[in-house]
Amino acid sequence: MTNPHLLQRSQWLIVLLFGLLTLLAVLSESSKFQFIYGITFSFTSLVTLLALRLFGFWRGILIAAVAYTIGTQLLGQPLIHLIGVLEVAIVGLMLRRYPGRVFALDTVYWLLVGIPLTYAFYSNEYADGLVNIRLFVCILAINGLFNALFAEIIHQYSPKRLRRSGQHLPSTFSQILVHLALGIVMVSFMLNILVNSMNSFKEVSLYAQEQARQAIHAISQEWENSNARTPWSAQRTEQLQAAVDRYAPASFTISLVGNDSRVIASNRHSLWYMVLRPEADHAYVQITGNLKLSRPKEHFRNLLATTWQNEHFLYEERLLDGSGRFLVKVPLSNYQNYLYNKYDVHLLFLAVSSIVAAAFSLYIQRSVVRSLQRLAVSTTNLPLKLKQRNEPDWPRSSILEIHSLIANFKHMASNLSHLFNESQKSNERLQAQAQLLQQSEERLHQLAYYDMLTGLPNRLQFTRHFQELIDLSATTGSKQKIGVFFADINRFKQINDSLGHSAGDELLKQTADRFINYPGKKCDVFRLGGDEFVFIYAYREEEELVRGAKAIVGSFTEPFVIDGMPLFVTISVGISTYPKDGTDMDTVIRNADIAMYNAKEEGNGCYRFFKPSLAPLIQEKMQLDNGLIKALRENQFSLHYQPKMSATSGELCGIEALIRWTHPELGMIPPDKFIPLAEESGFILEIDNWVFREACRQNKAWQDAGLKKIAVSVNISARHFYQGNLKEMIMRGLADTGLEPQYVSLEITEGVFMRNMEQVIETILYLRGLGIQISIDDFGTGYSSLNQLQRLPISDVKLDRSFIQGITNDEKKSSIVKAIIELVHSMNMKVVAEGVETADESQFCKDLRCDELQGYLFSRPLPPDQLEALLRV
Repeated sequence: MTNPHLLQRSQWLIVLLFGLLTLLAVLSESSKFQFIYGITFSFTSLVTLLALRLFGFWRGILIAAVAYTIGTQLLGQPLIHLIGVLEVAIVGLMLRRYPGRVFALDTVYWLLVGIPLTYAFYSNEYADGLVNIRLFVCILAINGLFNALFAEIIHQYSPKRLRRSGQHLPSTFSQILVHLALGIVMVSFMLNILVNSMNSFKEVSLYAQEQARQAIHAISQEWENSNARTPWSAQRTEQLQAAVDRYAPASFTISLVGNDSRVIASNRHSLWYMVLRPEADHAYVQITGNLKLSRPKEHFRNLLATTWQNEHFLYEERLLDGSGRFLVKVPLSNYQNYLYNKYDVHLLFLAVSSIVAAAFSLYIQRSVVRSLQRLAVSTTNLPLKLKQRNEPDWPRSSILEIHSLIANFKHMASNLSHLFNESQKSNERLQAQAQLLQQSEERLHQLAYYDMLTGLPNRLQFTRHFQELIDLSATTGSKQKIGVFFADINRFKQINDSLGHSAGDELLKQTADRFINYPGKKCDVFRLGGDEFVFIYAYREEEELVRGAKAIVGSFTEPFVIDGMPLFVTISVGISTYPKDGTDMDTVIRNADIAMYNAKEEGNGCYRFFKPSLAPLIQEKMQLDNGLIKALRENQFSLHYQPKMSATSGELCGIEALIRWTHPELGMIPPDKFIPLAEESGFILEIDNWVFREACRQNKAWQDAGLKKIAVSVNISARHFYQGNLKEMIMRGLADTGLEPQYVSLEITEGVFMRNMEQVIETILYLRGLGIQISIDDFGTGYSSLNQLQRLPISDVKLDRSFIQGITNDEKKSSIVKAIIELVHSMNMKVVAEGVETADESQFCKDLRCDELQGYLFSRPLPPDQLEALLRV
């Protein structure tokens, strides 16, 4: 779209330029300068022809008419001005057919119209032959051609914004050569003839002055010789007149004028005794000290060539005695033929120079431009020609640069031919791959909107689908109710770490299959990532959501089979509804996530609806998660120690270090709240390192204080065997605290043995070699096998508290515990029963030959200062 401000600015620029050219045309016409004596030079047609090119025919005619009309009023010469108007009109008409060729068309005009018309008129006007019409007409035509040439040059190389639309064609090399050659010839000729005209006129002036001086000298010499001492008399006057008649050239007028300006003697007898004051009749221009040139009082009002007949030189020389002066009038016509002959030579020089310049331009064009033009023709649509296997007609040139340019184009054409051949082969390959590309697009769509592992729609597809449902509900006003189920596999990270990622991936695949095919499915299921799945359920009554949630949880009743092993897994489901629990997608999803975490906390394998009161739970979880690092840096963690008692003697035989977190805002945080968070984030490695060092330091301090030397047990995450540097951590902690290795026991879970078994065995053997005790914690809840226990130098096995609780009333449980104890004893390992809370459980464990007992029956976990009292006993 055209900017109106720029358009208005452009219009004002055109108006300003039009006015400026009109003013220049008028000034040029009224201020001509004398080119050679008797002939003037004008730039009016340059301005009018330039206006013709810039503004078009009618505006150019308007400027020409204004300028030449004013010129006629000021200077006369109506025919000359009419010829100027005709020049603009005829050239303007021809430009419509041959645009851009101002100089050529102006040459045609002068040859066919201007020169014949001017010559015919002035030949009739000055039939006496006193005026050199031929020279005058030639100079007038040269003036017009000079202006036409430079009008074309100025327009061709002016800024594009000054030209009319459609006149933005670039200059050709031929045009530049012609403009350059003719411009140099024209300017050189004008300067040459101007300088020579001035010198020639000066030469004539000096010659006329010398002739006058010699004539006066001869007259004075004879007169003085014959009348030196004769008083002034009639006889003396007659002698002076005779000398004047004798020595005065025929074309000269020599007069002796007294101080009263009366003629005493003159070779023009008609002037005798008349008062002669030349300054009163003519205007003079001083040339030298004694020589003047007359000028007509009505300057430029008539044909200027007539000044040769009307004007003269005036030489003045005073008598020595001051009684009078000689006045010598020398007609300019005496020297007209001499000067005109010189001007004719200059015109011939111009003609020859123009022919030479044209021949030179033609030669350059044939040797340079012609080769370039043929090269341009050959390279036009070059790719199409090569593609059609048409060999270009390459030109030849003897000029090195053009020859190199042609060679470069040939080389480029050869490369293009090669590229076309290669592209043809590539096209064939591309056509063969077109179908593959279409398949790839379908594949990309699958990758963008579907999970590659399970084949379920992914998070992006879920977001689009759910938002479409919300938009549809808002648009139709149906207030459709939508339920969102957020499902998360319980203990999936532990399974992934224990069994490996391949087993985790297989579990996710089987989970997706169950979700797709579970009974009563009336919803869409999506996998967001990890072990998180989302269901979108359109419902009428809330009971439908309850049935759907029960079906999802119930689909995990049967065990999964992973690598031939049965694996029991549960799932927690959180439910949020639209628009009840949120009016936008993000709020509904967040609330479903909160409900899911609530389901996890209340127990495995259950579902919970979102309640506003659940929001603080997530905030607390995030607060704990974000506060773990700060807790370690600010010493918010502390260790409590729970005693382990000998089943036979009842004496203190060991302690277990248990971490506690005193939060500055939330108070005491139980381990079961923040340890899983640390496991998920990997920060458990830093926590275990701190616990191990602190436990070793405290035990060494008790020993240095002379208290009982016992082993301290420290729980170690399975991550240390896969991601951490367990060996370096243990060695550095012992070295820094100075505690002997035999007073340290590391408690590990059975999940350690499910990945990188050989690496785990090598690490345990290394630690046992140092003297450190290794204990299997929570035995019976994991995935260890008897074969693994036989291969490892385990010092003791801790029975999980779930086996101890209610053991006195459950025969099946007691039988299992008895079998485990006998099996462990057979492998020369001790058995530790943890979670003993009643005397019956303690006695039952003693009867089953447990080696050590641990539980609230004996002591809760104690801070260091309270445990110190037990060590003193």
